[in-house]
Amino acid sequence: MNENQNQNDTEALSRAERIKAIKNSLHNLQEEQAEKSHESAEAAAEAEAVPPVRIQEEIPADDEELAKTRIMPVPDERPPSPPPVRENVQPVGTMPGGPVPPPMRAVPEGAAAVPKKKKKKKKKTVGQNLRGLFPEKGDSFFEVLRKIIFLISIIAIIVCGYLVADYYLDLWRNSLENNSLAELYNTYPVNNQPADETKEEKYYEMLTGAKKLMDINPEVIGYMTIEDTPVDLPVVQASDNDKYLNINFNGEESRAGALFLDYRNHYDDVTDHHLNCENSDNLVVYGHNMGDDSMFGCLKYYYRNVDYYEKHPVIQFNSNYAAYTYKIFAFFIVDADDETDTKYDCWNKLDFADEKEFYKFVNEAKRRTLRINDVDVKYGDKLLTLSTCNDDVLVDRGRLIVMARLVRDGEDPVKGTVGSQANPNIKWPSMYYATKKNEKYDTEAEFVPYGPEK
Repeated sequence: MNENQNQNDTEALSRAERIKAIKNSLHNLQEEQAEKSHESAEAAAEAEAVPPVRIQEEIPADDEELAKTRIMPVPDERPPSPPPVRENVQPVGTMPGGPVPPPMRAVPEGAAAVPKKKKKKKKKTVGQNLRGLFPEKGDSFFEVLRKIIFLISIIAIIVCGYLVADYYLDLWRNSLENNSLAELYNTYPVNNQPADETKEEKYYEMLTGAKKLMDINPEVIGYMTIEDTPVDLPVVQASDNDKYLNINFNGEESRAGALFLDYRNHYDDVTDHHLNCENSDNLVVYGHNMGDDSMFGCLKYYYRNVDYYEKHPVIQFNSNYAAYTYKIFAFFIVDADDETDTKYDCWNKLDFADEKEFYKFVNEAKRRTLRINDVDVKYGDKLLTLSTCNDDVLVDRGRLIVMARLVRDGEDPVKGTVGSQANPNIKWPSMYYATKKNEKYDTEAEFVPYGPEK
């Protein structure tokens, strides 16, 4: 009996030693894992957590009696080891509050961190993007200011774009209408009827082209042409000088307006084939200076291009009853609002009381002309004055004047127009000299006047 008891004690002691060895092995394994975990702490913090592996105590499966028997643990005689640095690593065992979680598997050193998936931003709708252009609740002061300035800029661009497009669209329409009218009028040749010397009065018959234009607009007074230029247009006359500023020949609203004769002029005013009164001494025709050179826009080249005058010295201005040819003898710029000693409102002088008044008028034009020519002007010559706006010299107050006289019977229309020279002593308006301090008109310079003026 004692022998069996001793044998049992020996076996129990042997099993206790085996259990102690297993515990020591587990303890060493935990220390190694804690050390490795500490070394790779930074890599492990960025990586996703790896499911922990639980380490279980292994007891021989065939030793049932040992598993059922409660064995008291043998005290560990080794000095206690310091606790591991990693907080999450706890020894396997039991605690009063329950089982301790098993240690986490360490991430191998040098392993790449698994990138976190970025959430895709939801795309904004068109409506949301448009609403974002306007000030919203929560925007800062500077953000609101930025949006307001941006919106004002967009509005300004749209308005300017519309105005520019509308302007050139209007010019295009005007060009089509002018070409149509020119084609209509020029379809019928103009032939002056020979004067009947047996009759005391000239018999006036309306030209066929004028009749066709009269059917469109009864206020037509004539037709003007400057060869090889855009001036190939009908001329109207109203009861004032305002109607055709923004109304075209067809009576439609247009920036280009129409060429119109001063309402105070008389130009082949005929009733029942007889002239009612003498024609005015100075016919004044107005037209806009258009950007596409239409209407009177091409007149600016008389002072811009030195050879333009010699290429275009003649103006054909037919009435509704006869053809008339004029040759240009002066072209210059005046101040429409001039009230100084340089004032020259040539558009207000339509008739001349006598020879002296006539020569005073035409010699003033000669002093101002930009180019001097050899065209002679005599008392009794009928004059034609073309007037248009010009902002090249005097800004909005400038007026470009082209002045011509009627070609006499049997006279060469271009005689005296060839070989023109720049005027060395131009008489400019006072406003011009206010900006050109180094220039002035020399009243003592040589001047060859028209007529008997001394």
